[in-house]
Amino acid sequence: MAAKGEHASLLERLAAVARDRGFPDDPARLARLLRYLEAVLEANRHVNLTGARGLDRAVDVLALSAFAVARTVETAPGLVVDLGTGNGLPGVAAALAWPEARVLLVERRAKKARAVATCVESVGLSNTSVASCDGRELLREHPEVRGAVDLVTVRAVGRLDETVRMAAGWLAPAGRIAHWKGRALQAEETKAGEAAARRAGLRVLPALAFDDEAGPGHLVLYERPVPGDDR
Repeated sequence: MAAKGEHASLLERLAAVARDRGFPDDPARLARLLRYLEAVLEANRHVNLTGARGLDRAVDVLALSAFAVARTVETAPGLVVDLGTGNGLPGVAAALAWPEARVLLVERRAKKARAVATCVESVGLSNTSVASCDGRELLREHPEVRGAVDLVTVRAVGRLDETVRMAAGWLAPAGRIAHWKGRALQAEETKAGEAAARRAGLRVLPALAFDDEAGPGHLVLYERPVPGDDR
């Protein structure tokens, strides 16, 4: 547990980046995010959830880039799926940004899924649940997500074309896939992702660039067009 002074300093840093990214800088939500990071670090003693050592580093590598989730959609989503959630972010950030949304964290490693579920429960995120399955099994385990998801978040897990093929069928009209990628986004992977998106009937949106000391530098976006929208 961090000291009170460290908490205050970290909350100030979180609030500053939240404002810059359009994420709610509500003190209660940011404090809950900080408690979630503490829970992840505690769970990390037994299950490998993050390479971050210490709360300040966890803020840098887990939380700050997750705030970019607020830039991925124009209206609040009803259903969010965080694919390959790992330590729960950016899915938990989405849950805090949109309290009315339902957020499903998908993690294929059962031990990690259980650890993340415990972290979620410890901070009382009642709008968030964990699916312990591979993304390729999600429709079998949760058939209700087919054509119903408003936002799929993916942070640096797998290739863009693989993500598109897996998640395209989950999207509702106007639903989006947002894939966090590093600064060195390869042209070959970008083209493969765009080709897969077009085959799946998705629109390729302009990528969003941002700069974090320890986080990724691009948000790659694809969208399921609304029927009749010929943009």
